Amino acid sequence: MKILSKKYRRQTLFFLFSLIVSIGIFTYLFSVVSIQEVLTLLKNISAQWILLFLLMSFSMSLFRTWRYAVVLNASGYRPNKIALFLITLVRNFFSDLLPARLGTLIYIYLVQSRLGIPFGAAAASFALAFVFDILSLSLLIILATLAMTSEFMSPLLMAAGGCILALCSGGVLILLPGILNFLAKMSSSLPLITEKMRLKLHNALADTRKDINLAREQGIYWRILALSFGVRIFKYLSLYILLLALVIPLGFTVHSFPLAKVFLGLCSAELAASLPISGLAGFGVYEGTWALVFQLLGYSERIAALTSVSHHLLTQVYGYSLGAAALLVLLLPFFTVRQKEMIKAKGPLTGRYFWVKLAGTSLLLVSLCFLMLPDANSLQNNKNEGQGKTLTADSAVKGSAPKSLPNGRIVFQRPDGIYTVGIEDRLPHRLAERGTYPRWSPDGKLIAFVDGNNIMLIPSGGGNPEIIAKASNARALCFDPSGKSVLFTDGDTLRRVDIKGKKVSTVLKGYAFREVDAAGDGSRLAATVKTPFGFKVLAFDLRTGQNRKVDSGCSASLSPVGNRITVNGPKHLILKLYKWDSLQQAGQITAPTGAKFDNQFWSNRRNWIVSISEGDRHDIYIHHVPSDTAYRITSTGDCNRGDLFISTQN
Repeated sequence: MKILSKKYRRQTLFFLFSLIVSIGIFTYLFSVVSIQEVLTLLKNISAQWILLFLLMSFSMSLFRTWRYAVVLNASGYRPNKIALFLITLVRNFFSDLLPARLGTLIYIYLVQSRLGIPFGAAAASFALAFVFDILSLSLLIILATLAMTSEFMSPLLMAAGGCILALCSGGVLILLPGILNFLAKMSSSLPLITEKMRLKLHNALADTRKDINLAREQGIYWRILALSFGVRIFKYLSLYILLLALVIPLGFTVHSFPLAKVFLGLCSAELAASLPISGLAGFGVYEGTWALVFQLLGYSERIAALTSVSHHLLTQVYGYSLGAAALLVLLLPFFTVRQKEMIKAKGPLTGRYFWVKLAGTSLLLVSLCFLMLPDANSLQNNKNEGQGKTLTADSAVKGSAPKSLPNGRIVFQRPDGIYTVGIEDRLPHRLAERGTYPRWSPDGKLIAFVDGNNIMLIPSGGGNPEIIAKASNARALCFDPSGKSVLFTDGDTLRRVDIKGKKVSTVLKGYAFREVDAAGDGSRLAATVKTPFGFKVLAFDLRTGQNRKVDSGCSASLSPVGNRITVNGPKHLILKLYKWDSLQQAGQITAPTGAKFDNQFWSNRRNWIVSISEGDRHDIYIHHVPSDTAYRITSTGDCNRGDLFISTQN
């Protein structure tokens, strides 16, 4: 009784610990994202992505069933293929219900009870499948590290981990018969169990060893390895497709989530879920590991948290639903086979034309997947509202919007520093831990920003920020079009600092400057100034010091040659474009669909303007001026003051 009470105490403590782990992780995750964001993300998934995910998931289960059948055939059994497939689905269902994947042991019970196959053959097929799963995964990890780049995670370290995993699983595979033989001998002297139970355990282990030796003698290990690769490849492709289905509606591209990098994040979460502390019903450590590893791979905290919850929720609901349905079907009398009715063949059933069948099946499934592959461009948000068209990565409106997005990078501020992000890869890179109002130099080699009252300069590729000037009340800045100096505001004064000599001079005085931009030959300046009656945009001629009012509003910026001036409309739904010479409105662009926008700023190319969405969430958008088309670039909801530098004309 004391032994039992200790056992129950340990189980209770373990349950409480798992519960605390799950609660702690989800408390953190939902401090980063809201439940409503998760539900919205799930709602936006296209049915095409879901169908492709289902096909790949089905393919994974098909290869897993085939692998079980190969080992069972080696023991001389030919089980009902449909029943074995259903058992595989139930095995997948139970996989996450218990910690350390203990739920997968349901496979052995069902193969015995529903198919009438003895324990030895059932356990051998389970054990070999498990070891080959680890071996194939380790080899895929090594391959993925060859294509992975990350400033946070060492590919060499990941490759070393894959090699260690491969060596361990290979060692277990070689030593498995000896291990089982040793355990069988040890079972004869186990205390606390009856002689009958000891004999039963000994026979079970001995039978398992015999069936594993049968598989080895028939040389089917290469077949098992090939099928294991099929299991792993289709499994992680299905998870990858599901991730793309979640992030593409947010404005990301496929290039933002390269397969090799994402694979390492996915398998890290899967391996964590195999630990004894994996949480309740598979929830907890999986999400926490996903969020951590994806941040180490360079993704934002919000994206890591949002995808960890939504992705795992989808896969769990799908797996539990499919597994529960399969279990109900298996319980029908039709699938009950008594052991005496299972006729064992006189010899092993190795299967003819295995490699031909494998090649044909693989080719068919891969072809179906390619045929069903959705067009990522057409599945992104492209609803139009008014004159503005909001599209996301690489979407286009024929005849108006560009065929592709420009080759450029955006610098912007977030609460935790200054970041850059590529339009194509969408991977943020932090340049500085703090700062505001970042701006590109004309050649794209430097970035200036404000840090407190310091005017800072940093190489665009990263490095140590340098103080080039100090102010008493710094706010906004811009580069002189020559690239040799930086203009910055200091309260009611506009000053200039030469980058090379650090000499500071006064340019204008007497205005409550909020935003500035210089263009053309350096004599044209647009500025947002604050007055007792609100904000207005002024056009300054720096040669004479004279100014003209453009319009009431904010978001003053200039086109690259200085012939157009931007002014945000009073409701932040329209950005007006004014001619420099006449100050007559020459055009406009409209806010992204369903949103207001602010802090618009003209890029170094005349056709492109950058902005942020206004409201509960602030994300970076770029606007193609001729077609009035908006493209969302970020999705963290905390971005501001973007500036776009395009390296090639688009």
